Amino acid sequence: MNIEHLFARTAYGIKPGLEVIVALLEKLGNPHQTLKCIHVAGTNGKGSVCAMIESVLRASGFKTGLYTSPHLFRFNERFQINGREIADPVLEQLIADVEAAAQSLTTRPPTFFEISTAMAFEYFKREKVDYAVIETGMGGRWDATNVIQPVLSVITRIDFDHQEYLGSDIEKIAGEKAGIIKSGAPVICGPMPVEAEAVIYKEAQEKKVPILGSDEAVFFQTLESRRDDQLLNIEASGHDYSNVRLPLAGAFQMENCGIAVAALEDLADIEGIRLQMKRGLEAVKWPGRFQLLQQKPPVLYDGAHNPSGARALFQTLEETFPNIGKGLLFSFMKDKDVEGILTALKPAVEKAWALTLPGERAMSAEEISAIGAKIGMDIQPVAGIQPALDWLDAGKKRLVCFTGSLYLPGELKKHGFWK
Repeated sequence: MNIEHLFARTAYGIKPGLEVIVALLEKLGNPHQTLKCIHVAGTNGKGSVCAMIESVLRASGFKTGLYTSPHLFRFNERFQINGREIADPVLEQLIADVEAAAQSLTTRPPTFFEISTAMAFEYFKREKVDYAVIETGMGGRWDATNVIQPVLSVITRIDFDHQEYLGSDIEKIAGEKAGIIKSGAPVICGPMPVEAEAVIYKEAQEKKVPILGSDEAVFFQTLESRRDDQLLNIEASGHDYSNVRLPLAGAFQMENCGIAVAALEDLADIEGIRLQMKRGLEAVKWPGRFQLLQQKPPVLYDGAHNPSGARALFQTLEETFPNIGKGLLFSFMKDKDVEGILTALKPAVEKAWALTLPGERAMSAEEISAIGAKIGMDIQPVAGIQPALDWLDAGKKRLVCFTGSLYLPGELKKHGFWK
């Protein structure tokens, strides 16, 4: 059984519910029940938060597992031990073992994400990790990852995304994310709209678990902010971390850092462990979020794929690159709020292009251009990224930012970025 067969399962779509993943994990001997997990849900920032938590735990001497999605280049990226993605032969064997278990089920066929999640738990069990950092795929309550009993639950900023599955208002979306809250596991809650926060605090109260807002627990002083990192003083529950060089740019990463630090401080109390916070934060790697691919002239990539992410990108572009002409090249999947994303970024844009990504889920460049026209935005459909690079080279004080989809880096790599 190989990776192509696994990807064929994407045809089954998304099937909310836990019955199938529970049955599959039982066939595998319930590997998830052997793990100490930190479970992270949210609309934006959850991947960055997972990466920071994992990096600090690893820097502190623990063997870590990290399960995230989607990947930028290779499926292997989703399964990491101590910061290293799974090797091809191990991945092939893992797929074969989990697929064999899936063949014996009497339920509906497991989806791609259900198989992937079972693989993560089985891999981390085999590798005997000390802590597994688990990112939800979508939502929380019915997400395949929500079979775990975590040591700690973490919920990052909530906003509109995947409304067709999670609900059409913030309260409904928050209700789905709050579904990861379990009795016996404290909760860290990131900054978010008050109506979302109310839903999460209510759920924590009903489950009788302590909940802490990260913005009440962690305070920052920005000493220096550069195009690809920032120097911070961090104060958290009596601990001061001075001159932390966080290698992730953008004010939004400070929010994510606050959530991660609050979660780690809580975890240290729960588990009675000592953490190398500064060393771990300074070593974190999380590509694809306001990432500078080229310094001069600036070429950036940002994975903003919902309006909240687009607003954060707009703010970061304006703060980091004032008084410079901004060209943006967009690619989107069909299920995204493209009008909302374009509206958020329109004030920053001097020139815009749209590119069709490979795959059935991708929105065509012409469709993106039509949505742009609807809000008075001129977006030129292109067959590749070269027109954007030509525009960049043709003038002074310009930058190009590629954004709109986490599947775009694959195209950028063909042009020598991410060597």
